Amino acid sequence: MAGNISTDILQRIASKSFSLDTHALKVEANYSITGMSGTEYHFDYIVFSGGEKIAIKISSDVSSINDIMLFNSHCIDSGIDKKIMIANRELNENEKRMCQAFGIIIADIKNYENDELYSGRAKFGIPELDAKLAGGLRPGYVYLISGKTGAGKTTLSSMFLSFGAKNNEKGLMVLTDTFPDQFLDNIRTMDIGFGEAYENKMIEIMEISDQIRVMKSEVSSGNTDFRKFITKIITELKRIIITKNIKRVVIDPVTLLLIPDDDYINLFLNSLAMKDVTVIITSGLRTTELSVFGMEEYYVTGIIKLDYVTTGENIDRTLRIVKMRGSIFDSTPSRFKITSAGIIMDGKNSGISSPPANSGSSDIFKNIGD
Repeated sequence: MAGNISTDILQRIASKSFSLDTHALKVEANYSITGMSGTEYHFDYIVFSGGEKIAIKISSDVSSINDIMLFNSHCIDSGIDKKIMIANRELNENEKRMCQAFGIIIADIKNYENDELYSGRAKFGIPELDAKLAGGLRPGYVYLISGKTGAGKTTLSSMFLSFGAKNNEKGLMVLTDTFPDQFLDNIRTMDIGFGEAYENKMIEIMEISDQIRVMKSEVSSGNTDFRKFITKIITELKRIIITKNIKRVVIDPVTLLLIPDDDYINLFLNSLAMKDVTVIITSGLRTTELSVFGMEEYYVTGIIKLDYVTTGENIDRTLRIVKMRGSIFDSTPSRFKITSAGIIMDGKNSGISSPPANSGSSDIFKNIGD
């Protein structure tokens, strides 16, 4: 299992496992203890309950018999009697028997997905993907969907907006390289509810204006300070979000709003983050396997990588969660198909203020009907 687990959920697991007072528990991550033999051991987590210690081990994505044996021996040498193995997959029978024999309690992380930790997460509406994300994306952050041309980035991000609309969360699609009419014609060929949500004004579609292109050209040539450019774009975007009560935003792709400068990309992507709003940007591939400029991946909270391999007439598509800060996630690649119903996963693993919100119009972003 990759990623970190919050203190809240670790306290709940320890409390439920040993009937302890949650509020009296203290959690330490990557904790080292010197055993009676003089050997130093590193534990994923140690939970302190008064003078007692509870050792917590995160299971690996593959069979972990050796890990279980080592974990138990480290606990014995460290004088720890209470042991927990946290799993995000179904342990096999040998692993279960081994844990039972050693007195290690198995805690299935999925049983805690409906905890407070996971309430309010922004789901895609694709059960297998939402499960991999431990319930969905956390609002307030910026996420990247990357992949080469035809990988399914626009489809997946459109499904994200559609599902939000079905759950009364308004969405905004910002198009940077596609004619809006063409986009609508294409997305309506899929039965994902995007067209209906757009007609019901639960999803807004905007395109970047010629003014942005001119301003970006001036920045690229060094005639304009990029901070002024970013401030203007982000201020306008946030004003639109507030005015229209947007909760989900997609910029597809983000590349045309960026210049290949580390400071620029850092400031731009960090400025996109907004409380209670989930932002997804998409990017093709060029410099690295995750982005065009090779910098975008460092300044987002999470990355979903889409890929495909063509063999004759067959297309083998895969989805992999590369990173997801502040949340547990399943990084195992999964196969999927793009169908008339959208993306279907087959289960196989292979600081800028906003002006007063008085209008929804903008000279920076254009409604497609303008």
